Amino acid sequence: MSEPMSEPTAKVSTEDRLAVMALLSEHAFRNDHGQADTLWELFTENCRSEGPMGTMVGREAIRQWGVKRLSNPSKVRHVLGNVRVFWNDGRLCSTSYYVAFRDTHANAATPASVGEYHDTFDNADGEWLIAARRVVPVFTNADAPRPAVSASPDEGK
Repeated sequence: MSEPMSEPTAKVSTEDRLAVMALLSEHAFRNDHGQADTLWELFTENCRSEGPMGTMVGREAIRQWGVKRLSNPSKVRHVLGNVRVFWNDGRLCSTSYYVAFRDTHANAATPASVGEYHDTFDNADGEWLIAARRVVPVFTNADAPRPAVSASPDEGK
């Protein structure tokens, strides 16, 4: 797994760093607290999200995934940390670690997955939004079931 190299001379402002960290926290909170159908609000119009749940392109795909996620009553919690915010090729990016817990696992206190979010952001009217997200699992628990939710008919293509 290769991580984008940051631009060492381009310093990220405290304001931008805090805005990105708040955005990432809001995403986790909404996903974990029955508001997945509003996650699309945190993404740009032409966003792209890739990972174990499939590939989603555009806000509408994110919205549809969120609506389907609400039909799965399982409880999930995402813990985020080690948020690294940096500039890459003139774009604001971050890498953060996640630990995901699911109540459908034999032991809900054992992580279902540990990995990284690789995010790229765009500023729309003074607000940072997620333009691209790549979910990179590093460790997964083989017996932890995945949510019965698909992103789209062309998932994984």
